[in-house]
Amino acid sequence: MQSATRLPFLLQEIFEQFKGSLSVDDLADFYAKLNSALGSRLVAFARQFIDNHAITVYFSNAGKSLSLAVITEDCYIKKKRKKKSLHLLPDVNYCFCNSFQTKVLRLGEAYTCEHVLALRLAFLLDNCINCIQFKEVQPHKFDNLLKGFSSPPPQGSGDNLSHKMTLGLEYINYRFVGCLENIKTFAAGIRSIGFGDHGIFHINEDGLRCTVEQGKCIQANLFITPACFSDYHVNGLVHFTINMNVLIECLSIFAGIDCSMKMFYKDDDPLVIILEPHDEDNIRTECSIKTTHYDETMDFCLDADSVLNTVFIKGREMANIFHDLDKSAEELQITLSPRKPYFKVETLGVMQSECSIEVAKTSEMMILFNCKNLTTARYKISLMRATQRAMLAASKVAIKTDLSGLLEMHFMMQDENQAEVYAQFYITPVAEND
Repeated sequence: MQSATRLPFLLQEIFEQFKGSLSVDDLADFYAKLNSALGSRLVAFARQFIDNHAITVYFSNAGKSLSLAVITEDCYIKKKRKKKSLHLLPDVNYCFCNSFQTKVLRLGEAYTCEHVLALRLAFLLDNCINCIQFKEVQPHKFDNLLKGFSSPPPQGSGDNLSHKMTLGLEYINYRFVGCLENIKTFAAGIRSIGFGDHGIFHINEDGLRCTVEQGKCIQANLFITPACFSDYHVNGLVHFTINMNVLIECLSIFAGIDCSMKMFYKDDDPLVIILEPHDEDNIRTECSIKTTHYDETMDFCLDADSVLNTVFIKGREMANIFHDLDKSAEELQITLSPRKPYFKVETLGVMQSECSIEVAKTSEMMILFNCKNLTTARYKISLMRATQRAMLAASKVAIKTDLSGLLEMHFMMQDENQAEVYAQFYITPVAEND
């Protein structure tokens, strides 16, 4: 690897030296020098990108003095093939991908990314392998595409290519940008913690967390990892508060229809959400949701020095247990024990114990059973109902408690890419003298 100050000039020398028709020996020498300058891993990724993706260069005159490159790849959403495009300017070392934004611009540990290098290689090798499709467009059409780099498209514009370029370039102006190919799991997760009026978003490189609280009795956290996003860009630590009812309404605009989502946030500005149905190329909606400064959340935590009891139960079976309980009861009691009854849920009301369900540690619905001591605690039924949506959406549920009776519940969900999304609830027990 060469020094950053010398590298641009060295790359120019290498590409100039091998410009024109390349023999097999020339290619071997060319790639050897390129590997030495940029590293074999980056060069290999760029070569693979050329082999697996279509590259189209748009221009508005025969001389091709000004052009715009579009790299298109196939992706599959619910077994349907879709097109994704990446837009670059030839001879310009800039890209909107996470790798360039992070490794080149923020950390300064790389000179370029595989996309920029792939485009440069494609121009060099086009005479040999015809890897670029050149497409002439009308001057006014080309001007409209270029204008997308500095100004957003008009409302209702059908120029999808220009719009996508605008989204990419504006990444550098936002503190947070997140793109999801399908909002189904994200929307289900947001609804599962939507029992409170306001949600506090905490976003960093580890992922997105939305926290909802009600009094000092219950707290819910939704965790979404960067792996769930097709594009995830965050600058530092981002915090803001948003109205949960408004957010849920926005996510429900295309209820029952598969759609993608893009989220954009600048400091103290509204959260912008763009929804696009998969099967409708000319339909999209944009929502702007007011944000406010965030308040500190409560710090719930189980006592690590105490005896912790943990059980994992299949999500649907756990939902059935709560569904079968007496809905008119005021309180619910949960017992965890290393001996029988192992896991017991019972409702308490005016008539005291009115309904109870026991689950053996060997039951098929039990995924994991790890109880070291007897714990019994009562909880308000009204608080437990707040977990109902999360329980219905979860594939498995984890229940943890300590000797204080603080209840921690994890609801694991998975998106289409098998990336994990989970909701975490803390519920305080009813005091003994209540």
